[in-house]
Amino acid sequence: MSILCYKFPMKSLRIPAILASGILLLAALPQLDLQAKADFASPKSTSMTISVDGTASDLTPTWIDSGVAKEAAFGGGDIGGAGTKELTTMYTTKSSGATSRALLRNMAQGGVEEITCSDNSKAYYQRSQVTLGNLPTDAEKRVWAFYDGNVGSGSGIKEVPHFNHVAGDPDIENARITATANLTKLCDGSTLFVVKADDSAADTGTLGLGDNARTTAGVYQDLGSSAASVSFNVYVPMNAMNSNASTIQLAIGFVVDMTDGDSVDGSTLDDQTADVAIETTIYAKPWWATAHGEAGHGSHPEHDEVHQILPACSSPAANAAPCVIQADSGVFDTDGTTRLDAGATTGTSVVLTWLGDAENFEARLDLAPISPISTGGFSVPADKVSRISVSWPTSGTHYGAAFGSGDDQVNFLLAVADTPVLVNPASSASDANKWSVTESSSRIITTLNGTTRSTSSGISRDTWWPQCNVGINDANVVTADKCGEDMSGSVTATEMVFSSVPATVNLMVSPNASSLAGGLVSTNGQGFAFGPETYAGTSFQFAVAGPSYTSAGASRSTDGFYYVCVPATYLAGGFDTTAADAAANWQGTRDGAAATTSFTTGTCGIGDTGLVASLPQFGYSKPLFRLLPVEVAAAPAAPAAPAAPQPYMGPIPTGYSDRSPAVGDPVVVSGFRLSTVTSCTIDGIEAQISSVSATGFTIVVPAGVEPGLKNLVISSAYGRLIAQGAITVTEKVVPVAEPVVEPVVATGKVNAGSFLGYVAIYAKGHKGSTLSWKIAGKWFKTTITDEYKVYQRKTVAVGMDVNVDVYIDGVKQLSKVVATR
Repeated sequence: MSILCYKFPMKSLRIPAILASGILLLAALPQLDLQAKADFASPKSTSMTISVDGTASDLTPTWIDSGVAKEAAFGGGDIGGAGTKELTTMYTTKSSGATSRALLRNMAQGGVEEITCSDNSKAYYQRSQVTLGNLPTDAEKRVWAFYDGNVGSGSGIKEVPHFNHVAGDPDIENARITATANLTKLCDGSTLFVVKADDSAADTGTLGLGDNARTTAGVYQDLGSSAASVSFNVYVPMNAMNSNASTIQLAIGFVVDMTDGDSVDGSTLDDQTADVAIETTIYAKPWWATAHGEAGHGSHPEHDEVHQILPACSSPAANAAPCVIQADSGVFDTDGTTRLDAGATTGTSVVLTWLGDAENFEARLDLAPISPISTGGFSVPADKVSRISVSWPTSGTHYGAAFGSGDDQVNFLLAVADTPVLVNPASSASDANKWSVTESSSRIITTLNGTTRSTSSGISRDTWWPQCNVGINDANVVTADKCGEDMSGSVTATEMVFSSVPATVNLMVSPNASSLAGGLVSTNGQGFAFGPETYAGTSFQFAVAGPSYTSAGASRSTDGFYYVCVPATYLAGGFDTTAADAAANWQGTRDGAAATTSFTTGTCGIGDTGLVASLPQFGYSKPLFRLLPVEVAAAPAAPAAPAAPQPYMGPIPTGYSDRSPAVGDPVVVSGFRLSTVTSCTIDGIEAQISSVSATGFTIVVPAGVEPGLKNLVISSAYGRLIAQGAITVTEKVVPVAEPVVEPVVATGKVNAGSFLGYVAIYAKGHKGSTLSWKIAGKWFKTTITDEYKVYQRKTVAVGMDVNVDVYIDGVKQLSKVVATR
């Protein structure tokens, strides 16, 4: 829920108190140490700048960690040593409030490239561009780039890159690379990790640091005296093959060697001149090519998502894999037609991240450049147009799930979207503004065109990639984890804000939310979640989360927005109203208080006329929004402003054990606060109800109910609730009467699922049998006492895949992977 870049002015280099103390101590030492320090600038300063994909940072000779100031000579030298051909390391840092010069590691913002390895396997790398600016223009210069793609990734994880290697510390450093032939390459065995801005190979060579004692191999570019900037494109590794896969990074060091009247051969490196050394790191998310636990991947870290670069479409069959329609996808100018990327076939990549199953399938589509765009490197420029169009199958098996329109099949005609891209459904569909779900040539096409807007992410300084998780509990309280919503500034001891411009759309496909098909929420928070009231049809409820600061430390109090399209089917089923009536009679709230919200009508994704609500600006943290009818007071004596609605506290159904029962079949309804339920009717016919508890109750489909999609009308102490489109009653098959030789015993059924933090085992037609089941390696056993019985076990972690095996009288009946919810 997945990029605006800020150029930061260079801050004055003030000596922190701890360094000032160190300098005072140094003054009391023998003169020999002062002479040894003489070749270093103290403190080092520079007017050069560095930016990664357009995001700039400060350059300082010290960074603060746990209150301790740290400094070093570049390339593994001794800051207190002789200083011959030594340079002080300038670090990329950020400051905010009381947190001064916190080390900044950048996020790669480019597209993902699939590389065919020398052994014909595949590996994935994210693109990024580093630009050094404000270079001196009074002399020629050679700009060196040293890199290490084996720091914090792969099988030989080290903490310190090879170019900072110090003999005697093999456990924390990769061995120094002293020959160009040994420079590490991509898995293809030929491409270097760092290349020129046009992706051509840079020159390779070695630089002698510390009076030539530490020969180090790298790449370089020679620049004329008038050149004021230089850029390098890099490949950031994404390999997640090790248990410490949360630290996928590329360490980079730069040395700007000015001629100083001599040749640019490194022989005149001098810390007290314009020669500068810089060190930074660029991070990428781990790349999962297969689901956790699959063959060959059982030892990988726990994860619940899988990635794929979508191929281009070429007249796909109904059962062909998902693919991106490249002519309708990319980064465009504000007109939506003038391309800013490198072209339809080479300009961008679209990565699909998927998780879940046919009951709740989620797909995130991330579009990013694979060639730099202007001065922003590989980032998506703000306030331009991103277009993402994907063709989905209508049959076949993909990602372990069957695609189609039947039960237990993934059907993208049910897609509901949320996106940080600004799309206004009240405006006419165009190349610059569109959300649609259409069916064409036995395929489902989802298209989102909209304006890219800045968002900000709170990122852990341990992992350096976004991991925000947002939810809404049954008390209508927003829960947010790792979203930076509670940060007191843009930098804290454990987190740092990173601002970006995502070109992303998240698609949820679930029969439990079929009434929301074609709906859209466009809002630029870091995280997003629908609330339980949305699924219960009592309000259109959603939450966003994110830090209240940009990466520059500015307030986000007014840069939030949302545009919502509520489908007509949802309005009719839950509220017995139309989009036009709702536009005149609905209201919006934030955290229970009225929020100025505009209402009109527009077109939702599947072509339905829907209610469009918009809030042009708001601040972040973790606000909870609700869209719902204005409460009308009974015959008021005088006109009065409507009271702010109270949070709904009645029962909320969220799941059903059988979505297509016949008359006489039992259905277990699961959800929140269900102990208050007193009755339930279908088509006005009261259903038998039993086993009422806080998390579930059982109904039997009553005689007289005709086949078709049905609402459940649930009564409780809190009034009447309509669970729209809850079940589809099917016609019971009555066998032709024939002489019965012996009774026919119905075959029993078992199933497994998850809700509200529980794993549930369903058993039907096995009364008197022994039920055994194993959940994530733990065994349970009982005797089945009813014809239909549900057994629940609390799970330790939500959002994980667990293996469930079910046995009846010792015979395995079911083996299933259940995603805990």
